[in-house]
Amino acid sequence: MSNFLFKAFVVIAFPIMLVSGCAKDQVKPDEGLSSAASAQKASADKAAADKAIADKAAADKAAAAKAAADKAIADKAAADKALADKAAADKAAADKAAADLAASAGKSSASMTPAEREAEAAKAPMKMINFDFDSYALTQPARDILYTNADYLLKKYKGKVKLEGHCDERGSDEYNLALGEKRAKSAMDYLSTLGVPSEQLSIISYGKERPLVTGSDEVSWAKNRRVEFVILK
Repeated sequence: MSNFLFKAFVVIAFPIMLVSGCAKDQVKPDEGLSSAASAQKASADKAAADKAIADKAAADKAAAAKAAADKAIADKAAADKALADKAAADKAAADKAAADLAASAGKSSASMTPAEREAEAAKAPMKMINFDFDSYALTQPARDILYTNADYLLKKYKGKVKLEGHCDERGSDEYNLALGEKRAKSAMDYLSTLGVPSEQLSIISYGKERPLVTGSDEVSWAKNRRVEFVILK
């Protein structure tokens, strides 16, 4: 009886042991697959993190470049505005000077007294030049003044200007009219060499008709030998 029970136990236990062994053998491949999947996921996660870091760095660089470009544009706009404002201010100043001169010219030079002419000449934006006796050659002081006048015409005033030639009271009317014209032409030619457009300039001679100051002495004569610059409307 006991022998029968032992055999029955063997018959029942053997298949169970066999099944258990097979199950154990099947767990190992599953465990390997799980480890490989975990490693693959970890690698994918790292790649995604690296890409996110690279993308952020690229975005930060693009944002910095855009900010620099925007600043450059803003700086240029500010510089352009400053230049435009300065040009507008210069033009306004030139226009005011021209308007003031035109207003003062409401009383013609012919009807002014010598004292009034001297006062107007002192206020003019372009200074007169003087000449030696019986000469239309430009002295060095006259050339220096013409250089300043040319700078005014080139930078601030683009309108017409009349150069008036004058003489002192000595000599005939005809001679002084010719001498006054030569003096005005000398000044105009020198302004042209400095870059002032010739079409901006015109000349006229008044000879000894319109003295700047009265008097029959060397000081008065020296002041009357001149070329004046009159801005035309």
